Amino acid sequence: MTQAEAYWESYLAATHQKKEEAAFSGELVFEDEGFTGMSQLALILGGQKTAVFSPFPAYEINREPLPVAGEVYIVEDGKGKPCCIIEVTDVHVLPFGDVTWEMAEREGEDENLEVWREKQREYMGDEADLCGFDFNDSTKVVFEVFKVIYRQ
Repeated sequence: MTQAEAYWESYLAATHQKKEEAAFSGELVFEDEGFTGMSQLALILGGQKTAVFSPFPAYEINREPLPVAGEVYIVEDGKGKPCCIIEVTDVHVLPFGDVTWEMAEREGEDENLEVWREKQREYMGDEADLCGFDFNDSTKVVFEVFKVIYRQ
């Protein structure tokens, strides 16, 4: 049994759910590895990070389905160790320029909208370069809200 499977079994036992009735959408790692990934994970575990943004065109280009409310994921650290389980509670697609501070603040990293936009333009611009699309204020982004529902 993998670490993720054992963690999922612990979650099911703690929440009195039957395996065949429980939703499981997969494993997630926030960021790649190292300090950035660990700081993202710390923000999630500390309750400061309750949302994430990603460029909508990347979903289309990579032929990946958009996240939907109700999906449940095991969040792992960069070494594959399960750290918590999150549930997606809301998903919105909107132009980057329409993101409000109330939305951006849920990422738990920046002190104001201008700083957040600057960082996101760099991140999403890199993603755009990799996937082959142009990123600007009218580019749609996916705003995914989640909550931690289990932590051992």
